[in-house]
Parts: sequence; structure tokens; C-alpha cells
Amino acid sequence: MLTRFKCAGAAMVLAIVVAPVVPVAAAPAPAPQLIDQAGHVFSFNSLAGTPLVITFVAAHCTDACPLVNAQLARAAQQIIRERRKVRLLTITLDPEHDPPQTMRSLARTFGADPRIWIMASGSVTNVHRVMRMFGVVTRLGRGGYADVHTTFVYFVDAGGTLRKTLMASSDLSSQVVAEMPR
Repeated sequence: MLTRFKCAGAAMVLAIVVAPVVPVAAAPAPAPQLIDQAGHVFSFNSLAGTPLVITFVAAHCTDACPLVNAQLARAAQQIIRERRKVRLLTITLDPEHDPPQTMRSLARTFGADPRIWIMASGSVTNVHRVMRMFGVVTRLGRGGYADVHTTFVYFVDAGGTLRKTLMASSDLSSQVVAEMPR
């Protein structure tokens, strides 16, 4: 746009350049990567297309976590028997103490077949990012372990949308199976 101004009898042309202001968006952070019990690196994007049941546990927990794992082991058996299209995903909530090899050992203890039930860990940063995504809260207790924590179970549909959140319970295996498509 050109604007003409007269200044002391002389014509002066002032060019005003109007450029649209385009906000500079920060590049999106890469999806956090986790490591399953077989040592494979994955992200939530790689699990897209299949409904997920997601839990967070600590391998050293002697309270709710082993009960949740036992309920998921029971649900996994039923999912396999009924050939349901669903995956179970258990992520450590204490990555400082539960590296991938610890989750691999936990997977063996509960018979977690990685084709159905993934037990994952990863870098402290990535695991904490995933925990924040789901609102998982922990508090350090004895020995610096994440002893106090939330015990929710998250149902994510094949499109990646959180559909339901439940509290862990003694009837968790039945609830998991009932929520999943055939």
C-alpha cells in the first residue's frame, strides 16, 4: 500500500508494507516412546486401530498392583479364548525403579503374551509424559518408591479416544471383557 504525504511543499511517498502476521507454531513434541517386554520400542501411534485397556502399575507394589495384574491376566485369557480385538497395555508408574527388564520379568510372572498384553517401561521422561497424558498421580513413599498412586483403568477406542475410566476392582476382568468389542 502506498500513501502520499506532503511535507514542506515536497511530495514524499511512504511505502507501508502490510504482511500478515503468522504465528510460529512450535513443532509438536514427538510421541513418547515406550519399550515392551520383548524389548521393542513403540508409541501409541503404533497401537492405533485396536481398542486398548491401559493400566499403570509399579512392579515392586505389594498392594493394588498385583491384584490389577491378576485381573488383567484373567481378562487376557478370556480375550484370547473369545478372539476379541483388543490389547491390554500396562505401563510402569515408577520408571525410576522399573526399567524394561523389570517389566519383562513382571510380564513372565503374569503370563503376559505381548500380542495381547504389553507390559511397558521406557525412559523416565517418556513414561512421565504418558503418565501426565492420563493424569496418573504418584507420591514417593518408603525407599523412594512410588508407593501411593492412582489405580484407574482407561478404555481407549480404536481411534485413540478415551471412552471410559474405571477404578480397579476385584471384578476388573469381567468389566474389561464386557467393555470390549467382539
